[in-house]
Amino acid sequence: MIRVAIDAMGGDLGPRIAFESALEVLKKYDDVDISIYHHESYSPVNSSNLPISTVSCSDYILQDDIVDRALFRRKETTLYKALKSLSSKEHDVVVTVGNTGVMVALSRFILGLVRPRLYPALIRELGSAPLRCLVDLGANVHCQATMLEGFACLGAAYIEACGNQIAHVGLLNVGVESSKGSSVIREVDRALSRRSWPVYAGYAEGDEIFKGEKNVIVCDGMVGNAVLKASEGLLSFINTELNASHDKDIIHSLFKGGRNHGACLVGVGGNVVKGHGGSDAIALTGAVEYGIEMAKNNLHEKISAKINKEVV
Repeated sequence: MIRVAIDAMGGDLGPRIAFESALEVLKKYDDVDISIYHHESYSPVNSSNLPISTVSCSDYILQDDIVDRALFRRKETTLYKALKSLSSKEHDVVVTVGNTGVMVALSRFILGLVRPRLYPALIRELGSAPLRCLVDLGANVHCQATMLEGFACLGAAYIEACGNQIAHVGLLNVGVESSKGSSVIREVDRALSRRSWPVYAGYAEGDEIFKGEKNVIVCDGMVGNAVLKASEGLLSFINTELNASHDKDIIHSLFKGGRNHGACLVGVGGNVVKGHGGSDAIALTGAVEYGIEMAKNNLHEKISAKINKEVV
């Protein structure tokens, strides 16, 4: 039985979306239990006989909350309690659409790191056949060279744990020439070139994000988030402008990215999925299904084993 904890607070559309998504998921899966962590001001209605548990909390995280010392004392927030249940093995995965910075900070604090000084990162699948991903998507905005090197390892571990394929890492840059890029990017390039794992394929330009042999594209969180949002915006624009539904399906298949509507926080001691703050019930359902798949595949354990074997 896969046990899912959903943080129902923090999304643009409110906690109702979490309950709608849970009902959809449980109609498809008979080996899943779902617990929804919601604020006490919300009165959930579950008229079905499906196994949904609710946990009422006296506090929750707002989208504009900042990461400070007070945050770690707010133990009654929905996100804190959901992550705590993951750390105590009450659940197998946590799904949230709330504040990204707070999610990363609390996950590090409550779940711990896979490896000391290896910063966790958000990974999004860009395609599933074959699997390819982009890392980081916004968990870390200001990145030193060692952080980007760590993202390469986390992305490679993710690809090799999920996709039964060898990771080929590309470092996103403004060109493929050795002279291109900032001093940080060039330092990362040298560091990755010296490693025996993962396989480093050099710089990647923007047109290689969705195609080519490089199946792990590494960048800092500012760039990764901008790339992801620009791709989503382009998809929305194209779908709006195109009238032929067949053509729309073709375009959507190019940009929809992987098998899910969420991103995986890799590098912490548990399975955590971050959904978009604007997720509707369909998108959150996809994020929850992604979390179920992660838990069934023991993704966190596989990535941890790979990192501890390869990273020195």
